[in-house]
Amino acid sequence: MQDPDIPVATLRTRQKFEMAYRKTVDPSFLVESAMFAGFDQVANYGPQYGAGAGPYAQRFGYNAANLASTFLFTDALLPTILHQDPRYFRKGHGSFGSRVWWALRSEVVAYSDTGREMPNYSSMLGFGMSTTLSNAYSPESSITFGKTMERYAVKEGVSFGLNLMREFGGISRPEEHQ
Repeated sequence: MQDPDIPVATLRTRQKFEMAYRKTVDPSFLVESAMFAGFDQVANYGPQYGAGAGPYAQRFGYNAANLASTFLFTDALLPTILHQDPRYFRKGHGSFGSRVWWALRSEVVAYSDTGREMPNYSSMLGFGMSTTLSNAYSPESSITFGKTMERYAVKEGVSFGLNLMREFGGISRPEEHQ
């Protein structure tokens, strides 16, 4: 639960879109895209890509498009339509287990623009929408229900991992402090 003693300003529509935009033009975007492309290269994701610099560049482009669409859906479009706050709010106190639970819980529970708890539709639907969109530029061998669900699960897992980093490391992006 968000600490009621600490007022949090509601994000306006423009701020939600600026948040998604800043995440996409931040230098860390290139690092994240390169890192995911590297993981995909090592795992030989999309076997028709092959090995080498050219296929790595294709994987980099795939991951950059995937990240950009994820940010657009989960931080801007759906939070605006559904009146949700896309930011992660740290618990910052309590036992280790309760804070891990908080980070996991944040995947399925969000706050409305008025501060009430509600299902995190923006994240769950946004990951689904961006994962489905990625089928348009995925290798044909990867466009199956199972592979699509695998990519969705990876997005949820990465998001949970980032929540843990925010919870325990105090790591956040500047746009999360609006």
